Amino acid sequence: MSIESVEQKRTHEIQMSPELQTALQLAKQAGEVLKKYHQTTLDVDYKNDEFDPVSVADRESDELLRAGIAAAFPDDEILSEESPLQPESYTGRVWMIDPLDDTKGYLRGEDTSSVMIGLLEAGKPKLGLVYLPFRGEYYYGEAGKGSFVVRNGQAIKLEAPDTTKIDGSRLVGRHVLAGDVRPVDEVVAKLGFGSTVAEGSIGAKIGLIAEGKADAFIHTNLKAGKWDTLASEVILSEAGGAPLVDIDGQPLDYAKTTSGWDRYFMAACTPELLQEMITKLGEINEQTRSF
Repeated sequence: MSIESVEQKRTHEIQMSPELQTALQLAKQAGEVLKKYHQTTLDVDYKNDEFDPVSVADRESDELLRAGIAAAFPDDEILSEESPLQPESYTGRVWMIDPLDDTKGYLRGEDTSSVMIGLLEAGKPKLGLVYLPFRGEYYYGEAGKGSFVVRNGQAIKLEAPDTTKIDGSRLVGRHVLAGDVRPVDEVVAKLGFGSTVAEGSIGAKIGLIAEGKADAFIHTNLKAGKWDTLASEVILSEAGGAPLVDIDGQPLDYAKTTSGWDRYFMAACTPELLQEMITKLGEINEQTRSF
């Protein structure tokens, strides 16, 4: 059976809760902001170092998303990568947004960036949306309702692959440029994945796993936060993938009081593949103390 025939069988009518509908509407508006500044010369600030840029596009998208969510759901809290405001707690409903994921790719004029919106409810991932404005497509999912990718107006149900071994599997990673060498890259290379696929946004990377085009992802930047993972975790989980974990194998705790992740994190299509990754990384770290 051809790939096209398989996708036709998995095509569904687009059905969304009011929260997802609002998230999509706002993400599309934020996408127009990103298009407005795309491939223009922008002043860039750096939040921490040269690998953590922020531009007017990030900030304007952030303001639009936060204002829209606050207007639609005034009792909910909001956590955004580009805002210093923090939720009072993570026990209620908390929206977690990344108004421009893959800012570096965006500043290079690439089409790999996304707007990511997730909702946490009672400490649990509730829904997620990853909108890719330059490709005109998006991933979405809601707990207990499945996850989908929408292309050309059609929603295709996502099904993560059943790969259980590192040998021969496909790792999705970043576009590595001159000077962007990270200490843990060498460790990841020792794991022995069969091939590597390059992608930009974290949401797009994990989306590739959810739709069967990759098997695993290891994030090698310690500047990640809850806004980087919540939406994608819902999408991958609802596609049958394994839960996201840190590099030690611990589940990501969205109810913790701080907003950032202090360890590298990983995604995989099956628990078996994830466990082999955890085991091998632990063995390598015992020898090298790399992380």
